[in-house]
Formats: sequence, structure tokens, C-alpha cells
Amino acid sequence: MANVTVDPDIFESQGERSEGIFDGWEGPSPFFLVISDETDKAAEALHVAIGRCMRVDGNGNELTAAEMASTGEYTANYCSPVYLTDTGLMAYLDTNGELPRAMADTMLRILVEEVEARDITAHLTTPPRGSESTAGCTEWEDSEAGMARLAFEIANLDPEWP
Repeated sequence: MANVTVDPDIFESQGERSEGIFDGWEGPSPFFLVISDETDKAAEALHVAIGRCMRVDGNGNELTAAEMASTGEYTANYCSPVYLTDTGLMAYLDTNGELPRAMADTMLRILVEEVEARDITAHLTTPPRGSESTAGCTEWEDSEAGMARLAFEIANLDPEWP
């Protein structure tokens, strides 16, 4: 049975509260750290979640591919690979230093959904501010399990793929 806990300050510790312009945070873009003994399942959950989070707009809507192509709504413009760190699995999104609360809430909901779908125990948090460097960290997508996941995704995007 899945047991997922979430750091209650996951976003508060990443940036400064926005005053007046929008409800959310300013500063670094969102970093997610998944701590679990089930590394490959947790990495797969984070990998899928971070891809879904790329489609979340500032109002907290998870957009379809068609909506992404036709709307002017802002979404993250980059997502990192999943990194294997000493503490856990880490990935981040580039939201140009702004993270509206609705966007943050939806991103966190997506991450919880993906971890729970794999029926694992995990703690969701963020690395301490200033320790987000990925220098020297291995990318999970380069691992055997990561390559298998990417092959599965490609095969399901293009039925003609070998």
C-alpha cells in the first residue's frame, strides 16, 4: 500500500512569497525531491510527473496537447531529467522564477498521483536552497530502467517505431 508524505513547506522553502502581483512564490523554479527505497519506481513516477507538469498553466490547469498548441497560457518551458542524488531522486522545472499557487498545487497533486500509482512509500520534499546543483549526479534516464521507460514512451507515441 502506498504511503506518500509531503513536506508541508515544499514550496515555502524554495522561494519568497509573492506580494501583490500574484498568489505564489518568486525565486528559483520548482525542484522536487523524492525520497524512497524503491528507486526505479520512484524515478519513473518523478519522470512521468515532471513531463505532465510541463503542461500545467499558471491557473493550475493540466492542458492537453491541443490546448498547448492553441492557447497562450504560460507553462513551464523546460523540465530536467531525473537525477539520482545522495538524498533521493530530483528533478526541476523552469518557470522563469515565478510559481503561481494554482500551478504549484497542481504540480504537487500530479507528483503525488504518480507516486501513489506505483504503490510505493515515499517522502516528497525539495532540496535545501543552494544545494540544487546536479553536478556529478547521474541521470536516471540513462539507467537501464530509465531507458526502458523512454523506449515505452516512444513506442506509444509512434506505433511505427521499431
